[in-house]
Amino acid sequence: MKILVVDDNASLARAIKTFLNQEGHIADVAGSVKEGQKLLAMSNYDLVITDLKLPDGEGLDIIRLVRAFENKRLPEVILMTAFGSVESAVTAMQLGASDYLTKPVSMEEFSFRIQKIADHRRLDDENDLLKRQCKSLLDVAGFGNALDDIVGCSAAATALKQLIARVAPFPSTVLITGETGSGKEMVARAIHQLSPRVNGPFVRVNCASIPETLFEAELFGHEKGAFTDARQKRTGSFEAADQGTVFLDEVGEIPLAMQAKLLRVLQEKEVLRIGSSLPVKVDVRIVAATNRNLEKMVTEGTFREDLLYRLSVFNIVVPPLRERKDDFGEICRSLLVRLGKELGKPSFVIGDDLIQRLSCMIWPGNVRQLKNVLERAMVLSEGREIDGRYLDNVNASLEAAVDSLSQPATDAPVQDGDAGLIQALEDLERRMIEDALQKANGTKSRAADLLKIPRTQLLYRMKKLGLGEIED
Repeated sequence: MKILVVDDNASLARAIKTFLNQEGHIADVAGSVKEGQKLLAMSNYDLVITDLKLPDGEGLDIIRLVRAFENKRLPEVILMTAFGSVESAVTAMQLGASDYLTKPVSMEEFSFRIQKIADHRRLDDENDLLKRQCKSLLDVAGFGNALDDIVGCSAAATALKQLIARVAPFPSTVLITGETGSGKEMVARAIHQLSPRVNGPFVRVNCASIPETLFEAELFGHEKGAFTDARQKRTGSFEAADQGTVFLDEVGEIPLAMQAKLLRVLQEKEVLRIGSSLPVKVDVRIVAATNRNLEKMVTEGTFREDLLYRLSVFNIVVPPLRERKDDFGEICRSLLVRLGKELGKPSFVIGDDLIQRLSCMIWPGNVRQLKNVLERAMVLSEGREIDGRYLDNVNASLEAAVDSLSQPATDAPVQDGDAGLIQALEDLERRMIEDALQKANGTKSRAADLLKIPRTQLLYRMKKLGLGEIED
């Protein structure tokens, strides 16, 4: 470090300078406030060590001078005095001093205090460098601000961005919850991109798509010959994500037997490949996501309570599209820009009247469903504006699904051309019933009240849709 010593005791100042030089620092000496002010204006110092009593003022004046500088990194300050008092110590700290020492000070104590400040400055330098590197990498990769993909300025969107920005720099495990299509993976990627691990890999594991028999090999890898068809060694997702982030998407789908092994990885920070007896240390951050109620799964015995606690160190809830009405127009226009690049149809626009119509729909598939609807409309529309005619079928489908819950049951035959629509309506109806049952804690009568339909109608629809037992 570069250090300025301000003390009118010339012999003591020279002794301190000699000691600092021996410790590997560069030191200058001033004998008064005026000399100290001159040297401070000429050079950038990391640390100022000043006596309290000076010929033309006090060490407190030096602290005030240091804090008055602009457009430069301020040095730390240690105040030394033979006239120690609580009042001067409090004043020094209030003015911004880093430490306070009373003479005489042993060289051992002196060295310890300076090293502490040197370590602090070094960490600050490393953090600043890391932030600049992260920003540079994001700019080069085309990310810009990683939060830009989360469109909107509503209270819900703003709160979501604030949570992401707060947790991203820390190594805490994050559990992201939210409905299907609400943007959980986008949140996970933003956390990774804003974290110190941005240089490392982001490995996504879709837990819902892995067969139960292959889970262990997929997550932890295997040795050659560990089992039939294991013709060569395989690196698992955790090893592949070393120094980076593992994103466990649909974590609620992990089989119960595998949950214990995942818990061990979280606790021990090591994996054991199938067929090996030597654990491999891994340095990964885990971000998990689910659209399921893990607390309910714990009650049902299908998800480990200790694993839930480990995963939900920091919980982020992604709001559904229906709770972001104020962002709807901005979301639509952002999706059109993205789709325009993908489809080669840039500069597509959508009218405010169509945005209003779309915002009044249910959107059980959230932003993902909206994107698919807009993509279909872009493909079919002529010119550069979304044609409202290609949204009518969407509106009718969603409204019909709601109406179907309050209409008498019917077993009318289905025409071949209606099969796709009927399936879409059944999927939506099933989701609405499941949501109502979840809110009612499984009580059918309460769920029927929430849906505003007779209990008998609810039981009939549950039976038709294969939603389990129909008796309370």
